[in-house]
Amino acid sequence: MEIKHPRRILVLGTPECDISRILKDLTGSLPPSDTSGSLAGVTHEWSVETNYYNANLPIWIDEVSDLEQWKNEFMKPEAKEVIEAVGAWIFCFSRPSGHDDKLGVSAQSSMEAIGDVIENACGYAWDGTRLAIDASRTAGHKESLEEECMEHSFEYIHADATGKNEFGELQGIERAKEALQANDWNPQSSDTDEDDALGDIDTEKAQFNSELWGLKASLLDPDIDDEAHGDEEFQILDMEHMMSQLLAIRETSAAMPESQRRAFASRAVNDLMKDL
Repeated sequence: MEIKHPRRILVLGTPECDISRILKDLTGSLPPSDTSGSLAGVTHEWSVETNYYNANLPIWIDEVSDLEQWKNEFMKPEAKEVIEAVGAWIFCFSRPSGHDDKLGVSAQSSMEAIGDVIENACGYAWDGTRLAIDASRTAGHKESLEEECMEHSFEYIHADATGKNEFGELQGIERAKEALQANDWNPQSSDTDEDDALGDIDTEKAQFNSELWGLKASLLDPDIDDEAHGDEEFQILDMEHMMSQLLAIRETSAAMPESQRRAFASRAVNDLMKDL
């Protein structure tokens, strides 16, 4: 299956971090840079083909020299559409000299800022991948670094690690590839799709109403025997219960952020249909 309009990868790093090296190892090609050598604002691409899909994943690259300024820009309402188009965040950093078991204040603050930006635009239920790739030339205390990254919902990866760990899991850039390939790159639902999903709820409700009134009318028919009468009473109770659930679904989804509404509505209706 070809994903024609996949979500993006947003790669962030400080100017002193060698983002080019990481992206070359990840994608197989170097990203272009401007005349000053900066990668800020540069776009790249990664062609991915798995047993389940193939896609040309756009990569946005940004260098963060002033974290507070970057965060303020991305917290603005006009940045919401950009952030919603991102399916994976890759934060590239290098540990301060002599820090084998600590990420450093800068890396911690950066991951916290990224988390705030995602939550502000997409809410708590954002579905994507967050990787923290350590470009330090020396390996640190992996367990400590992993724990620190996990606190911010990032997976820690050392760029120069190779092979597999003691659990048989890939390490380094190969692990980054594996995590990204397992991500869902299908574009998120548009406002139109969300409206359609909520419209589907109204359609189901109308159908239930029709069936319910039909059952009530049949109870007024004197030719129907008592056994059938009892069965239909139970059916009416079931229908009324279903309609109350549909109304609850609509009320709940209406209170959700737009980015979550369609997925919740569709899933809830599908679950409800299974009970029929």
